[in-house]
Parts: sequence; structure tokens; C-alpha cells
Amino acid sequence: MKKVITLFLMFVFISGLQTAKSEGDPDKPLFNKYGKSELLSKKELDYNKAKKEFQFRSGKIIDFYVDFQLGVGGTSANVTSASGVQDYKTASKLGFKTGALFYVALFDMFSFSSGLSFNGKSFELTNPNIKPPVADTTFKPGSTMYVTANYLNIPLNIHLGGKLTETFEIDFNGGPYLGIRMSVPDNVSNGSGFKNFDLGLNGTITGAYTFAYPLSAIVGVDLQYGGLNNLGSTATVERISMLNYTFFSGLRVGF
Repeated sequence: MKKVITLFLMFVFISGLQTAKSEGDPDKPLFNKYGKSELLSKKELDYNKAKKEFQFRSGKIIDFYVDFQLGVGGTSANVTSASGVQDYKTASKLGFKTGALFYVALFDMFSFSSGLSFNGKSFELTNPNIKPPVADTTFKPGSTMYVTANYLNIPLNIHLGGKLTETFEIDFNGGPYLGIRMSVPDNVSNGSGFKNFDLGLNGTITGAYTFAYPLSAIVGVDLQYGGLNNLGSTATVERISMLNYTFFSGLRVGF
């Protein structure tokens, strides 16, 4: 019996020496029970961390994050003349956009977005060279004017998209919006019958790169068609609509 105990203790002692030698050998990696190395590289650690964050985010009942946008674009106006009157001429002008768009996802099944954005939609307008109508004292034949049109937009969008990789995401937002005119109406705007409310449609494509969760850098393009409610109507103007495009970048913050 003593011999058996002695042999067992010697076996344990020798096994301990072999383990210590293996742990002290920098050229020999340690392996777990699945045969995988336990000495993970920094890249693998970063990947595992991002994966855990993604799984946590996708598993939440309500997912909420906000895009802060800053961009520049142009506006193309379409001014339809009244019957029998020469067409108006318009020219696109640059405008700025700034605002925030928030996303809400429920059970990872239904997702929508809304927010507030300030959009510059001013444009140049040239009157037709005709005799002014008696009822329109502000009309000047052949004159070129700058129409000031800055709006505060409130969209209600359906959101589609998601992660392509652990760090890169593409989103599409589209739906109707309500625009409230923020610029003070001038004589030019009043002369064109320009309204203070704009009902339109918008679509946005956004790319987001997560560089330090929950922060992501974003870049995208926004397209808006305004004037579903007809933005202007006078004795010489039958209808006004606008097409606005904006390129933007910014920051996304998750909560």
C-alpha cells in the first residue's frame, strides 16, 4: 500500500513539474479543452468585445440611438405658371442642414425614426417677361429674385437596414415630413404666394462606422420632395414644388 501511495505522489509531482515547465515556456502556447489557444491577440479581443456589444444591443426590447447631422446641399424649384402665361425660370442655390434624427426599434421587428432638422431650401426665381396682372402689384416682368425658404422639418420614417459587419451599418429612412417655414417672408416670397407649411416626402441613406461603442461616425445623403400641398399659388403661379438634396456627416450615439 505504501508503494502505491508513493508512486501516486511521484506521478502528481512529475505532472506538476511538466505543467510548470509548459507555463514557463513562452514558445509553447497554452490550449484549452477545445484545443484553442487561450492567448488571444488584441484583434481577437477587440472582435469579441464588439460582438458582445452587438449581441447586447440586438437583444434589447427597445433600441434607441440618435444621429447628429451637419450637411450642405441644393434645392431645385419647379414653378408652374398659370394657363397661358410664360414659364418661370429657377436656379438652384446651396443651403445647409443641421439637426438630429432618432431611431427606435421594438423587439428588433419594427423600427422607425423621427426628429428635427433645419433645412435651407432657398432658390433663385426669374419672372416671365409679361405684362403684370392688375391684381399682383409685386410682380416685375423679367426680374430675378432670391426666394428665402428655410424650414424646420419633422419627419416620420420607416427605418430599414442594419449591421453588415460588427462595426459597419447601412440604414434607409423614408416617409412623409412636415416642414415649418422659419425664414421671415419677404416681398419676393409673398409675390410668389409662397406658403409657410410644406408637406413632402423624404428618403435618407446613411452609413455608420462604430469606432468606440456607443459612438459611430456617419455619412449619408438625404433627398426631399416638397410641395405635396402646393407651396405657392397666385394670378400667375399655378403650382410650386421643390426637390432638395443634401450630403451630410456627423455622429451617432447609442443609448
